[in-house]
This record gives sequence, C-alpha cells and structure tokens, in this order.
Amino acid sequence: MNRWSALALLLAIAGALFLRAPQLNQRPLHNDESLNAVKLTALWQTGDYKYDPHEYHGPTLYYCALPVLWLTGVKNSFELSDAQLRIVTVAFGVGLILLLVLRGDGLGRIGMIWAAVFLAVSPAMVFYSRYFIHEMLLVFFTLLTLAAGWRYAQSRKTVWAAVTGAGVGLMFATKETFVLTVAALTFALVAARLWNRWRAQRSSQSAAAIPKVKWTPPWRHIAAASAAGGLLWLLFFTSFFTNAAGLLDSFKTYLPWLNRAGGASPHINPWYFYFERLLWFHPPKSPPWTEAAILILGLIGAAAGFCGNRSRVAAPGFVRFLSFFTFALTGLYTVIAYKTPWCALNFWLGMILLAGVGAAVLLDSFRDRFTRVLVVGLLGAVALHLAAQAWLHGREFPADVRNPYVYAQTSPHARELVARVRAIGQVAPDGFATTLKVISPESYWPLPWSL
Repeated sequence: MNRWSALALLLAIAGALFLRAPQLNQRPLHNDESLNAVKLTALWQTGDYKYDPHEYHGPTLYYCALPVLWLTGVKNSFELSDAQLRIVTVAFGVGLILLLVLRGDGLGRIGMIWAAVFLAVSPAMVFYSRYFIHEMLLVFFTLLTLAAGWRYAQSRKTVWAAVTGAGVGLMFATKETFVLTVAALTFALVAARLWNRWRAQRSSQSAAAIPKVKWTPPWRHIAAASAAGGLLWLLFFTSFFTNAAGLLDSFKTYLPWLNRAGGASPHINPWYFYFERLLWFHPPKSPPWTEAAILILGLIGAAAGFCGNRSRVAAPGFVRFLSFFTFALTGLYTVIAYKTPWCALNFWLGMILLAGVGAAVLLDSFRDRFTRVLVVGLLGAVALHLAAQAWLHGREFPADVRNPYVYAQTSPHARELVARVRAIGQVAPDGFATTLKVISPESYWPLPWSL
C-alpha cells in the first residue's frame, strides 16, 4: 500500500468518526440497548455474567465494553451515560475500515479505497455503529474472518489459519445468527471451487489439465484454526471459567431461536423488508432514503468478477467467492421470517465490498482523463449523498419512524418521564425509596435502566 492509499484510508477513518462519534446521546436508549446496559453493569460491578440461551445474545459485547468503562473513569452505573455505552460499537464500526488493509490485494488498491469510503458513509453502517447492540461486533468479526481467510489463502501460513479460526470463534460468541454467515461462507467456498472447475473445463481443458491445487488445508492448519476458535468459545461462554454450563447453553440456544425464526416472534416481516429500508424508503413528510447506489455498484463489481480478468479486477476468484457469499447470505436473511433492520448489516457488508470493486471497474473502463474525472465526481457525489443521509439519520431523525433504521425505538418523551419521576423522588417523604410501579401492555424497557 503506497502513501496515497494510506492517506485515503486515513481520510475515510476520519469521515467515519465524524459521522459516528458526535452527539451519541441524541437518541434515547433502545430497549435492547438498555437490557445490554444492565448485563454490562452487572459484569462490571459484580463480575457476574452467565450466558442466557433464551435471550440477550452472546458475551463479546459486554467483555469488549469493559475497557471502555475503565478508560472513561466512571465509578458506577449512575455516572454512565448513553454516549459512553455506545463508544464500543463506534470503535468496531470504524475498525471495519482498518481491516480492509488485510484484503487490499483481493479488492485491488482502488477497490479497497472505495470500499473504505462506502463503509465510512453507508447510513446503515453509521446508524447501527451508534447502537449498543451486538450487530456491529458480528459484522466486524465477519470481516476479520474473511480478511484472515484471504491472507491464509495467499500465504498458507499457520498464523492466518489461527486468526481465521479466532474470527469464527468470536462470531460464535457474539450472536447466534453467526451460523447463517458460516453457512454462506461454506456455500461460497464450494460454489467458487465448482465454478472454477467448470470454467476451466469449458476453456477446452481436459479434467487432467486442470491445475491440481490443494484445496484442503494441512491438518496442522486445521488444528490451529480449531484451537484458536475453540479457545475463544471456551473463554467467553464459560465467562472465563466461572460458568461451565455456558458451553452446553451455547448450543441449546438454537431451540428458542429456531422457534422465533419460524414465526413465534413479533418481529415477523415480509421478504422485502430489508430491501425496502435499504433501497427506497420514502414516508410522508420525509426526504427519500436510499442506498441503492451501493447495490448498483455491487452488482457491477460482482459481474466483473465473473466476466472480467486480472487487467480489470485484481483477484477475480476472490470477487467471485465474495459474490457467492453475499448473495447466499442475502437469500438466507430474506427467506427467514424473523427480521429486524440491523440484521441487514451482515449481508450489506459484502455488498459494500463488492461496490468498492464496482467503483474501481467503472474507473478502469474509461481511459481518457476527462471522463475519468467525471466518473470520480459521480462516485464522490454518491458518497456525499450517502454521508448526508447518515448525518440526517443520526441528528435530525434519530428516533423518528420516518428513518428507515428506527425500529421499536423508545420515544424521546421517555426522558421527560424519567426527569419527572426523579423530581418527585427529590421531594417525596420517602425520597428515592418511594415505590414506583410501571404498568405497560408491552415492554417497559428502558425504564428500569433509566430509573
């Protein structure tokens, strides 16, 4: 990577921070965030954490948030602000851009830069980087697995096999839906392998003439990957050797989650749910929201992987694998009835990487300087439009149902309610020991945390 590429990545990181970090208190905690806050503070203040196979997802969010709490210097949960909770997911959202360095030769230098830009400004990525939930960690560990796997495929070094296994272990310890990502990765590996053989045979080569590439890693590499992933699974699910039952619970969890995926949940939505929010969402009295440009560029990048060559795409084989992975994961999330908008991040990550390749292909398609300047200007306008939407989502529409990524969000008026209750506690005869009853036909969170 040359200095100009490094400068471009630094600018993308700066832009990502600019969109993610300011005014993290702007939106009241979502009920999921408040539940996570309770779990985190129990771990922080008492050291008590046990994985629950029925709710709340995996332990990595809480353990990764602990260093943030130590660094902020807050002494207890009363001093802990909403913004401080969300710093950890901001860090993982920005960290996605750093991981691209491991895949620069797979995406190509220009493709890597544009992928970094789109990761920095994608409204979905920005909005949920400001959410204290598990999804951004799952996306980060997915990209870590993909990047380390690519490095292993290029170098065949044991260390990269171990890092790939560690990435899978961290995905496992983050959220149960990691199995969908693993299924899509497995499909992509097999599909890319079969495609390459079919293409070689179609190129008038006999089966004997196809290069014999060892596809299965050596046993020592498989052992290194399994050991790294298994160790992380062991550490996190046993709460660092304090809860042996967590190992079995990490598998028992799929019984309740299969029931939810099959329809036993209030979050049952139609197949087009994700596409409606990502591609065109225009409620009354609202600007139109769209990330369709990423889809268009992603399709261009995927097509180039199948139709192009190394003169236009740095690693066509890798782009084909990424395409198979992205479309398979998109299909899985589409057919499952259980849908929440933040789940879209998992397949949207692949589409953003393909969009980076698509942008590079577009630039390479025009040789004269004037036309290339126009294409750069068009891509820049796309990035600015995405960034503007991301800014509005977080500043003007942070808890507004006209925002496509606002879902089951706490009303901003909840903060006024909490302020009134605290004011009563200051003047009541029993003070803050006054009994408070919360009566609600639905979830009453985040009130238990706020109070």
